[in-house]
Amino acid sequence: MTTDSRHQNNRTDRTDRMDLRYTPTARDFREAHRAHARSTRAGRRRLAVTLVLTVAVMAVGIRGGSVTVLSLLMGAAYLFFALVFLPRAQAGRAAARAAEGGGQRVRIDEAGVRVTAGGEQRRFAWPEIARHLETPRLFLLIGADRDQPCLAVLPKEGSGDRLRALLETRANPTRPN
Repeated sequence: MTTDSRHQNNRTDRTDRMDLRYTPTARDFREAHRAHARSTRAGRRRLAVTLVLTVAVMAVGIRGGSVTVLSLLMGAAYLFFALVFLPRAQAGRAAARAAEGGGQRVRIDEAGVRVTAGGEQRRFAWPEIARHLETPRLFLLIGADRDQPCLAVLPKEGSGDRLRALLETRANPTRPN
């Protein structure tokens, strides 16, 4: 069993079960958000909508067929808000909620994945998990519904190879672009 301030991996003799204790950080949530946005249909759709809205905001400032400085500034401000500020704020709130609840406990076994955070427990059977994404520091479980958000964020630290092997036998792997 390895232990550090963020992650505890309770290894058992069974190779088909794994228990993790983990408190995701804002950095983890930002990394998960970026990977999800690049690798899922829903994420790419959100990006396309953001770009269309940016063009719409800039079009408001067009007068007489020319783009004004104000319209360019409004478009840049909207892009900054939508692509930088909002995801960082959401990641910070998610990390604060995770820390407040004492982190998350995850059990991965033959039935699926159970995530317990605070007093809330979510269970995902393997058919509900379409695939997993692998980033440099995390594994993300993606739901079977095409528009499904990320179901769980799991650390590689201390569990990477074993966790990868467990996930690859049950959920299709995908690496973000």
